[in-house]
Amino acid sequence: MMSLADIIELMAICALLFVPLGYLIRKYARRIETILRLLFSRPRYVKPAGVLYRQGKNKK
Repeated sequence: MMSLADIIELMAICALLFVPLGYLIRKYARRIETILRLLFSRPRYVKPAGVLYRQGKNKK
């Protein structure tokens, strides 16, 4: 079983590690989110290959 001193030491180490890491991620969060969205999401702007035809004649 872990003593109270070990638990406090683990909490301090985690705080020293994750608090600065959280600030760094917050600074670059929008860029990371955009990169992940572009990598893993399906592109919605790509249309299937084909030819577009106009209906009727152009009126000037």
